Amino acid sequence: MSATIKAIYRRGLFEPIEPPTDLTENQLIELEIHPLPPVTSDPRIMGGKPCITGTRMPIDWVFQFFEHRHTLQEFLELYPQYTREQVEKAVQYAVDTLGFPQPQAG
Repeated sequence: MSATIKAIYRRGLFEPIEPPTDLTENQLIELEIHPLPPVTSDPRIMGGKPCITGTRMPIDWVFQFFEHRHTLQEFLELYPQYTREQVEKAVQYAVDTLGFPQPQAG
């Protein structure tokens, strides 16, 4: 028997999103772990707008910030909970995959 369990990894724990109904107690299961892309969309978060993964920061807000000639450094100073690598990967993913225009250096 095989089962698919969708889960999210948060704070060191896997939390089931859609637990299967056909598993019994003490049943051994195997999980395949796939990393999430840097930008994800969830209808329960920000109305489904694409956000930096694991956050409520819509990627279009990041692009608007850059459109107003602000720099990545200014963004990181205003939002210190984000890392440079996290924002750079999210922006590149949005350009390559979601069709966002390449932001101009501010």
